[in-house]
Amino acid sequence: MILAIAALSVWVGGDVLAGSKAIDAKAIEADLFALSRVEMQGRDSPSAALSRAAKMISARLEELGYEPAPDAMERLGVPKRAAEDGGTVSTPNLYLRPFTRGLEAPVPEECAFTFTMEGEEEPVAAVFEEDWVPVIGCAGNFSGEIVYAGFGIQSRDDRYDDLAKIELEGKVAVIMSGEPRHKRKFDGAEQSRSASLWGKLKALEDAGVEGVLVIRRGVELPKGKRPDFDRLPLDYRYTHASFPGVREQRPPRRRPPVVEITPSLAERMIGEDVLKIASMVDRSGTPKRISAQPCEVKVRSSLRLQQVRIDNVVGVLPGVDPDVAEEFVVIGAHYDHIGVDAGGRVGPGADDNGSGSAGLLAVAEALTISRPKRSVILCAFAGEEDGLLGSKAICATPPVEVHQIVAMLNMDMIGRGGVGEVAVLGTKRNPALKKALTRANGMGKTGVRKLVTGQGEDLWKRSDHYSFHQVGIPTLFFFEGLPISRNADYHTWRDLADEVNPKKIQNTCRLVHQTACLLANDESRPPAPGSAR
Repeated sequence: MILAIAALSVWVGGDVLAGSKAIDAKAIEADLFALSRVEMQGRDSPSAALSRAAKMISARLEELGYEPAPDAMERLGVPKRAAEDGGTVSTPNLYLRPFTRGLEAPVPEECAFTFTMEGEEEPVAAVFEEDWVPVIGCAGNFSGEIVYAGFGIQSRDDRYDDLAKIELEGKVAVIMSGEPRHKRKFDGAEQSRSASLWGKLKALEDAGVEGVLVIRRGVELPKGKRPDFDRLPLDYRYTHASFPGVREQRPPRRRPPVVEITPSLAERMIGEDVLKIASMVDRSGTPKRISAQPCEVKVRSSLRLQQVRIDNVVGVLPGVDPDVAEEFVVIGAHYDHIGVDAGGRVGPGADDNGSGSAGLLAVAEALTISRPKRSVILCAFAGEEDGLLGSKAICATPPVEVHQIVAMLNMDMIGRGGVGEVAVLGTKRNPALKKALTRANGMGKTGVRKLVTGQGEDLWKRSDHYSFHQVGIPTLFFFEGLPISRNADYHTWRDLADEVNPKKIQNTCRLVHQTACLLANDESRPPAPGSAR
């Protein structure tokens, strides 16, 4: 063992330290902003935004020279050879590793939306999942003449009423999502309960509407952080986020059928620039009445419980030593977050876990310089926020045999708190890994001056390392600092990239990289964890 350590220390003097040095805070910051920007809409599992993030991560792994998992084609159902007629088989993204989750989802063949303008005989078809999408829990059929009803808000406290003097009985209400972005009304910089769709639907149901069209204006961020009215891609939202400390309104028992539409579709039907109207109300804090041009709509919206695909992202860096290249160190981070709430407010998930995901890409690049003896598996997990779904799926059907995996290192929330502090959970169950961690931090300059170990039992089961721990793999969980209550913005709309320290992520990633290299180069392997609890 002593000889192995001595040999490693000589080898480390070259490639490993060069790899660590390549981990750069500016590059991390760019990836962090890309993953947590407004277009990513909280990276809910599943969502179109999550798919965009998966595409970004997989493209980077391919660019760095990582290979798909050895069973990737099998998992994706790709035929082993082309069709007999000599044609080629379209190969999907082999870095994606799908699993499914049971959720209420649209049934496209049972969905339709047409509108007919006055004086025209032929209805115009709106394009499903481009112009409009259903709303979870609000399926149904409706038809009728449209009436524009502002934001659909009635608030005595703010002396604001969008529905006053509007005849809605038997009509289809068209409303703007969220609430006016006024400096003083509706809680000012913070979003109020008035923004929630559920409160609006109760009032509209009481008014006797046939159905509701909600214009998706764009996700909400705190004032001063909001972009202008983004024309974001319209995608069905399978779930709605909830935030700690916020009393959520529940969907009313009786509610009309509802679909979401784009601002451009609303403008075609109403004959007015609805985003411009909303911006006027932002400034004035007063409802603006407009008369929509005569337009009849007919909508069929169908939802059904289905198994919906979600993707983990997996890449493999082959080891350089043939004797141990069939052994693997796994490094992971979840790239999902909690999405958007019923009022349109997003949880950006910059620290949780844009920080770990950006760090994963930084470590991935560093390893291509270090080229350790054992192979490395990089995993970006989805569904962590919903009960470690992605890591559970991987551990249920791992890309290699469990006995081939030497250890697993997990990064989750590594961007806030003291720049030189890192909390690492797992050393109680894996004492050998504590020694490895100390050795790794002493290999070369990481910037980590305070290692907190042996604490944080309340967090042990709450991130993806735990799935690996349960199948007997030694794991370490790298975290920003304990207790978690130090981070007041955890799981809120305030978890913004501006509040995350790329330098701290850099320091943690250098430690993770050196720990991974040590585990991938040592002759010995750490023993199985002492407890699977």
